[in-house]
Amino acid sequence: MLNGSSAAALYGSQASNGALIIKTKKGASSDGFEVVVENTTTFEDIVFLPQMQKRFGSGYAAFYPYYVAYENQQYGPAFDGSTVLIGDPLEDGSTQTGAYSWTGDKDKFWETGATNMTNISIGSKDEKGSFRFSGQYLGSSGTVAFDKYNRASARLNGTRKVHDNLDVSYTAYYAQNRYDITSANATIYDNVLQSPGHINLLGYKDWRNNPFANPNGYYNAYYNNPYFVAENNRANTRNDYLMGNVQLDFKPLEWLDFMGRVGMTTQNQSFKNTVGKFNYTPYAAGLHGAYKSQNIAGSVSDGFNYTTNIVSDFTAHATHTEGDFKFDYTALFQYVQNQNSGLGASVNGLVLDDLYNLGNSLNPPSASQSQYLSRIFGLAGKVDVAYKNYLFLSLTGRNDWVSILDPENRSFFYPGATLSFVATDAIESLQGLEYLNFLKLRTSWSKVGQVNVGNFSNFGAYSLLPTFSQGAGFPYNGMGGFTLGNQVIQQGLKPEMTRSFEIGFESAWWNNRVSADLTYFSNRTTDNTVPTNISWATGYSSYLLNAGVTSGKGVETRLSISPIRTTDWDLTLGGNFTYIDNRVEEVAEGLEELALGTYGGTTGSYAIAGEKFPILKGYGYQRDDQGRIIVDKITGYPSQTEGLINLGPALPTHTLGLNMTLSYKDLTFYTSAEYRTGNYIFNNGGGSFDFSGAGINTVSYDRERFVIPNSSYWDEATGTYVANTNVTVRDGGADYWTMGPQRTDIDETYITSAAFWKIREMSLSYNLPKSILGNSVVKAARISAQGRNLFLWTPSTNVYTDPEYSDGNGAANGNAIGLTGLGQTPPSRYLGFSVSLTF
Repeated sequence: MLNGSSAAALYGSQASNGALIIKTKKGASSDGFEVVVENTTTFEDIVFLPQMQKRFGSGYAAFYPYYVAYENQQYGPAFDGSTVLIGDPLEDGSTQTGAYSWTGDKDKFWETGATNMTNISIGSKDEKGSFRFSGQYLGSSGTVAFDKYNRASARLNGTRKVHDNLDVSYTAYYAQNRYDITSANATIYDNVLQSPGHINLLGYKDWRNNPFANPNGYYNAYYNNPYFVAENNRANTRNDYLMGNVQLDFKPLEWLDFMGRVGMTTQNQSFKNTVGKFNYTPYAAGLHGAYKSQNIAGSVSDGFNYTTNIVSDFTAHATHTEGDFKFDYTALFQYVQNQNSGLGASVNGLVLDDLYNLGNSLNPPSASQSQYLSRIFGLAGKVDVAYKNYLFLSLTGRNDWVSILDPENRSFFYPGATLSFVATDAIESLQGLEYLNFLKLRTSWSKVGQVNVGNFSNFGAYSLLPTFSQGAGFPYNGMGGFTLGNQVIQQGLKPEMTRSFEIGFESAWWNNRVSADLTYFSNRTTDNTVPTNISWATGYSSYLLNAGVTSGKGVETRLSISPIRTTDWDLTLGGNFTYIDNRVEEVAEGLEELALGTYGGTTGSYAIAGEKFPILKGYGYQRDDQGRIIVDKITGYPSQTEGLINLGPALPTHTLGLNMTLSYKDLTFYTSAEYRTGNYIFNNGGGSFDFSGAGINTVSYDRERFVIPNSSYWDEATGTYVANTNVTVRDGGADYWTMGPQRTDIDETYITSAAFWKIREMSLSYNLPKSILGNSVVKAARISAQGRNLFLWTPSTNVYTDPEYSDGNGAANGNAIGLTGLGQTPPSRYLGFSVSLTF
């Protein structure tokens, strides 16, 4: 792993935040021939669901609740176990009944996903080189009914010494995956959570044969059967990947070597997204609710695209020694080309059922086509100087030329420098300390450029120019019509520039049983590239610009202790702690804040001058000067602020990680945990849980009238706000919990602490000893069991979900963190086991 300037100097602005270098095996682990077979089976279960109330069923009336058979809202009477009617009668007069009690089917709806992965690899190694072939097949079923996924891949790589001073290495990789999943996750998630608790959801899976599960007979007047939604809205995707590279290493002289490498990655994708046609009967269309009065016309979308990435690198490296000094020189030239082409077409209104063809419609299909091409040229240099092998200086510099920017801004340079001092090698008195094994002091400074425009498919190509697309409804009557995109770009957009400074130390103590590191860092980014929402009156919806200055300061520490280290036992305890304070120093001339991502253009994530980055803003409670919620003296209801208020930072400031490895002979147990705090999250689904009566908060006071905690009201006699001890809300049921301005429109209601403790991983592995394997063909064998995302603890106010479960306001905006909705399946826990055999 390379951080900051080290990564950027070698891999360019695309690695400005660091680079993770994955080195694949090139052959057997030792001389000779080797075969490894591995199998891993993993089970996935949904966890950390929003907490639902389990006491009340269907009904919508305030003050005097009564049961309503077809109602989605859950403000009816308390469960009593009696038999009740469910839904409206069918057209033939058939009725459905069930017990008026909690079923638990909201949690049981999510299926146990299963993934089985098998790997086989064949490798050989000798003094001239190495060879390795590996293949993998993975099959998986999802947590949503009917979802499936599979992947097959093959990899070939190796090395060969062609001459004493010439080595060749190569890698070729092919993979294909196939998705058959629902395209309506958000709808399904919402439908399940909003269903009344006494409904037997699992009984509605066979919607084709069960008349009460069929959309015509489904009980709910406002939400369709989630099983029908899952099967009727499908996304079928096929991806094929081909990756390869060839590298030549030439060493003509002892002090001089060259490396040339050419790599290519291609992705070919095809997809078909379908919505099945469904016509409601006239009888169903006349029942309660609205959705059954509108037939599902059906649709199909077909598309194809390919992406090709070519990276060519050439490096020259030289070394020489001058007395106590050793010099290393590296020069790099890099060429990167990214290309994408896509074609898509769709049509609404199918004529024949289950025929998903663009010609199966009376409507003309709409089509789109896109092509993108971008190039990057990079020149970099690196000089490393070592003095007596204890004082090290490294200087880097790189210049990139990026095609996607305006000509005057395409070229940018970014340098870096690091200095380190190994005190235990330099200071003789430290070498005599038995308890100190290693001490290194280090500092660095870097300036890193980043072009933060576009995404993985368009690379930012043509993002700075106005582009047109075919307008909705065109061509019409033989005439074409085109419209500009919805984003306007600042003229002369420049790369982001981040200047970073670090200082710290690394140390090892007591025969390397204790290691401790500490780093202080400070960074400052100018010309941040961010999209912000703007008024539709401008003709656009967003504006991409260089906006202001952000900074971050903090401390990172790491501690590892091995209190037990014997022939049979080994125990290592580790921990790391990070404190970071990200701030917005400036926004832009004439602006104090920018919206990074919002729900409905208001509540969301913002960059605000002088505040932490980013900040959540939304409507809050009207409060008095003591911070108490102001309520109406008659109704007991609160009211919302006139404008948006600061609801807290979205990024954690404190992160603590803990890990433990315990080994006894060939048995090893590992676990890791993490704690985060200092930030908040907005739960966008909370308002709908209150409105439907499904959320657990709606039974906090047993649906009885209550005094809003920490509230006050205006007292005319004293002319002040007085503490509220006796003015209860007018209704503890549907009237209060479903009200907009007094409850569901107050965003502060759904802001919770994003703090959590999480057990991220546990694993137990056993390497079979040689005494058991003997002289069999099996050289080594390992069995293991592992779990991920195992346990979560959050503050009691967070009754919604895992704070890491963020959808960025549903717009995939990387800066819009701290926002969560229902746009993806809930968080999962993974449990699995593996077997590995080496022959």
